[in-house]
Amino acid sequence: MGDNAYNPRRLINNYEQMGYGKARTDAVRYAMEQADLNNDLYHMLYFRMVLCDETEWYGNGLDNFTAFPELLAIIDKNAVEGQLPEQEFYSIIGDILWTYESLLSLCTEYYQIPFNDCVNFHNDFKKRWIAYGRSPREPYRMMCVFYDEAGCTGQAGEALSLLKASHMESYDCPGCIANTELAYYLATGRKEEADKLAAKIEDGTLTCGGNLGNSNAIPRMHKRYLNYYLLNGMYEKAAEKAYILEHYKSDVIDYKLWASFMCAYVYTNTGRGLRIYKKHWKDIENEQRPAYMYTSFKDAACFFMGLKKAKDKDTVKLPLDNTFPLYNEENIYNIESLASYYYKKAEDVAKKFDKRNGTGKYTSELEISVKNILAGSVVAARQPDSQV
Repeated sequence: MGDNAYNPRRLINNYEQMGYGKARTDAVRYAMEQADLNNDLYHMLYFRMVLCDETEWYGNGLDNFTAFPELLAIIDKNAVEGQLPEQEFYSIIGDILWTYESLLSLCTEYYQIPFNDCVNFHNDFKKRWIAYGRSPREPYRMMCVFYDEAGCTGQAGEALSLLKASHMESYDCPGCIANTELAYYLATGRKEEADKLAAKIEDGTLTCGGNLGNSNAIPRMHKRYLNYYLLNGMYEKAAEKAYILEHYKSDVIDYKLWASFMCAYVYTNTGRGLRIYKKHWKDIENEQRPAYMYTSFKDAACFFMGLKKAKDKDTVKLPLDNTFPLYNEENIYNIESLASYYYKKAEDVAKKFDKRNGTGKYTSELEISVKNILAGSVVAARQPDSQV
């Protein structure tokens, strides 16, 4: 076989040796194109799944909405079951369904995907999931998450009821299901019910992966409570959750909520919140996923509103560089201007989500958050950085 001959294993080795980012994504895309040219059905599907994973976290998540529908079209057009060994077919279809879940998560995170398209993706996922021989619990869980985040609490409640009425399967994740239910309860003012689930997550009764030490259910639970406490102006409780997540031993971006940590600390440990901003302002500025942008900008805006009140000063010195839109060579910034800058960015994303979803959830949460931060007060007894 010549060096230029098609060799999928070599293509895989090529991109696996690269760090995550554009070069690796381009190498995966090239591998996908080569599989297409050689009509290698298995790798036509496989490389598209890899591309979806790469672009979800290290590229533009919207690329998934090109690559994944292509993947589904290849399956439907080529009647894959007769063209691949049965065991190989069964394995790859199972992997594709899990990749489908990533697409559904992106429907929640990107306002650019029309609402009806999101609903259609969810319904198609449920149809394929059930056809594969599984119960509809996971499709209903994903529907509950989508509708809950969109502010469609009625539809979210219906999906949750259908989930709970469906048969439990061995592959179901108790931790994910519990966190979905917990988030719905917090969103609908049923905190006592949420707290009961939280206790079972924390004591290991309900885990992700069946292992308390490796369970993602716990940090996900803390993240939901952090957001709940911030929204409701309970900053001391929010600071407790922020401290846990800030020091959680994971590189998962879901748990590195820098702006939320800042906002949580603004009245309990103002200096710590300010130091987080100085270290991570670029992370906030460079966030690409709209749902994360909204949360980051909202909480950064609230942080600076609270900072002005906590410091009782008009300006703050910050070591920013000339990539920051409000940069000045003196490094002295008007706090109200910083708050306004982030507020406008949060408001812009909020309006786009609300227009897509047909609700007022995002703008309402922004208004509530601002109202509560302005009503907050500095905690007299601040804890040292080693503790909070």
